[in-house]
Amino acid sequence: MLKIDLDIHPPDEWVTKWIQTRWAILNALGYPFAGLKMFKTKRGLHIYAFLEKDVDDKTANMLQFLLGDDHTRVKINQWRIKRGIKRWNKLFHKVLYRKTAKVIECWYCNNKIPVRD
Repeated sequence: MLKIDLDIHPPDEWVTKWIQTRWAILNALGYPFAGLKMFKTKRGLHIYAFLEKDVDDKTANMLQFLLGDDHTRVKINQWRIKRGIKRWNKLFHKVLYRKTAKVIECWYCNNKIPVRD
């Protein structure tokens, strides 16, 4: 299962086109699309895309990137995969903040990322 985080509420007709183009991308790459579930969040959409065959973690993250997943999430997922974290592919339904958390700035997108002490 692929998980895509879109931080936008697009018009319905855009969503229809988005689904059609994602299906085309997956088929062109040889990963048949079996279906999807879409959920609205405060900031946008969470999409769960199901494939007809299993893929390894690096391929799943690459496919999520190609399907339009949030770029910061993709980079964080790369770090999680590299470190061997089993449950690397997370989508959160609410933003969690810690006032005392240290933050680092992502060199790629300039987003601030909380880190543990």
